[in-house]
Amino acid sequence: MRGIYLTVATLLLVFFIPNYSIADSLFLYSTPASAGMGGAFGSIANDNSAIIINPAGISATKRYGAALGYLYTNPYTGSRIESSVVDSTTSQLGAGFGYYRDSYKVSSLSIQRNTYALALSMGEPGIFSAGVTGRMDHFIQGLSGQSETLGYGVIFSPGVSFLNLSIAGLNLTRIRGTREQLPSRLIDAGISMFLHGVLTIAFDAVKNLDVNTTKNIDYHAGGELVLVNQIAFRGGYAWEEAENTKTFSGGIAWKAPRFTIAYTYVGDVQNQKNNTQLVAFTLYPF
Repeated sequence: MRGIYLTVATLLLVFFIPNYSIADSLFLYSTPASAGMGGAFGSIANDNSAIIINPAGISATKRYGAALGYLYTNPYTGSRIESSVVDSTTSQLGAGFGYYRDSYKVSSLSIQRNTYALALSMGEPGIFSAGVTGRMDHFIQGLSGQSETLGYGVIFSPGVSFLNLSIAGLNLTRIRGTREQLPSRLIDAGISMFLHGVLTIAFDAVKNLDVNTTKNIDYHAGGELVLVNQIAFRGGYAWEEAENTKTFSGGIAWKAPRFTIAYTYVGDVQNQKNNTQLVAFTLYPF
């Protein structure tokens, strides 16, 4: 129980770009690590992005991590301030709790939103873990009112330590809210491979249940190479089928024993003016 109290008592700020289909795919890029790997992070989820991308990731890796970050995205003239905490070390029940603040534009409409989320997870690292995330969005400019949803996720290793499989449902259960307020319902299926402790390769396919076309699946691929156990280089590619957009990403991180500093750039293949940049500092005090 002490772990739950610690995380609930800690304030988080994580950004979520809006409830339109193209913007919700950027929502997968919630940290430099997930963005740097092109959004192919559902089966890894080993940083604070697990709170939303796949809550099962909180228990998949035993850790206590507190993160501060900033994001700027040109397509939506949007920004995010992020602080987040996950704790899976002080009890069998891993947890993450958050308050979220973001600002962005859709067409000529300027929107500001506060988002709150609580993620809970249980499992055995390297074998199987499962989790659930409760999310509430409160709009304070551009839109009014609030919405509430639940998301779910699992991660498992099918008998081998170097392979992870996952499936996550983001915002699947809608409790309250209008169409304009509610984030899209997404199904994310992922696979990742860890080779020799230095190379990670991952692939994700994300289906948007709220896009009424036959082309409603986004594809993500990425990798991470770690040198001398400290310097991580990341790269990725994403194709959003519904919007026919293609993005590439590249990032670098310094992984010290007690902290990580990371930066990622995400560019639009078809429009060089569209880009997203993320920077984050994560502290591992225990």
